Amino acid sequence: MTDFRPARGRAMTIATVAAWTALALVFGLLGGAAEGAKKKKKKTPEPTPVPRPQDPYRVTIPTSDGVALAGTFRPVDGNPNAPGVLLIHDFSRERREWEPFAGELHGLGFATLSFDLRAHGESTKKAGAKLAISPRLLRDPVGFPRDVAAAAAWLRTKAPKTAAVGLSAGGYLALLASSRGQVDAAVALSVNESRVVPLAGGAPVTPKGALLLACTKDPGRADSAKNLLAASAEPKRMLLFPGGSHNLAVLREHPEAKTATLAWLAERLGAPAPAAPAPSTQPAAVPK
Repeated sequence: MTDFRPARGRAMTIATVAAWTALALVFGLLGGAAEGAKKKKKKTPEPTPVPRPQDPYRVTIPTSDGVALAGTFRPVDGNPNAPGVLLIHDFSRERREWEPFAGELHGLGFATLSFDLRAHGESTKKAGAKLAISPRLLRDPVGFPRDVAAAAAWLRTKAPKTAAVGLSAGGYLALLASSRGQVDAAVALSVNESRVVPLAGGAPVTPKGALLLACTKDPGRADSAKNLLAASAEPKRMLLFPGGSHNLAVLREHPEAKTATLAWLAERLGAPAPAAPAPSTQPAAVPK
């Protein structure tokens, strides 16, 4: 068939067809790429969780906002009036790291309650929803403090006198609990006040019956201990040790720190004092 259109018209038609063909090819490639991207973004299956050893002392403590806190409570057989110690772990840790120390306390006649803060360990559900660890929790005055309040109130139903022992962020929570009258005394190790002060929600914090422990080369901890000691009510005490040990390592590497902790709890809660250890290196500073 003869095309009687002018040569210019035929050229435009050919160019138009070529352009549409090119666009179709481009969109086809883009569609293929998008489909490939979707396939690449397919969620990787989560690994099967490793089963935890059975905890014969496990308890569940509900908070006022619907979090089910997992705890481990060891009563003292034959002594329903044994003093109780609440053990508070650090951020991104869990209650099981307290096991050896909890055993020592129990052997000395203390009932112990360790528990997982919200979004940690086995405390991962709030009214059925999954909780995730986030640094925002260190700035939330109605998160971790609410967990400690619930745990302290639960322990108070089991023991006439109670104290809280905490590590770093947990140490500040222990001091906050003593300031609010939720426990009778507190021991705080390796607190970094500037990082966790929002947990108080702007309210004044005046710890009561507080023992503060820190190492001089653990950044910010010695200064925090001094500031918190100044804000505390009597009786109070601070011990600073050489080196950079942190949290439970302070008790392991400085036996006098553990002895001071046990003696402080015994004195504040009316339990038998532990036997004095063999002489060792004195702490760097022992202010009154």
